[in-house]
Amino acid sequence: MLSLKLIKVSHEKCVGCRLCEFVCSLVHDDECSTSRSRIRVHRDEEFGNNLVSLCLQCEETHCMESCVYDSIRRDEKTGAVLIDDEKCVGCETCVSECPVAGVFYDSEKNKAFKCDLCGGDPECVKWCSRDALTLEEANITSPDRKALMDETTTLLSKKRKSIR
Repeated sequence: MLSLKLIKVSHEKCVGCRLCEFVCSLVHDDECSTSRSRIRVHRDEEFGNNLVSLCLQCEETHCMESCVYDSIRRDEKTGAVLIDDEKCVGCETCVSECPVAGVFYDSEKNKAFKCDLCGGDPECVKWCSRDALTLEEANITSPDRKALMDETTTLLSKKRKSIR
């Protein structure tokens, strides 16, 4: 696959300010609401750190493979895995299949939603003053992307029940 500009997460640098959540929901839904954000910050009180979950635009798209309604596809230009609101029936299969807790469910709209990379220019990255989120040239199949997915999956596995 071609090299694309993808969001890289540094969980260690995240201070938990949640500005990324607010700017995301404001850009996409015209309101500052953590429940409308396509990125989530979770405080891990046991270890005293913050865990960031968003769609990592995985090589193995469990969400897309699990969708029997063919409502999820990859945008070839941006590399973003996108959910088609017209086709989504709100079954939440993609939500439960995402290993990095990067697909969310909107109970008001009865639709799944996730990071769309803001068309290739993610707002959350622009507003992250600690560089916990960066936009980097990356290959979806690279070992670095795989390591980021593995790290995120491991960190979130303990919190999965509380963040869904």
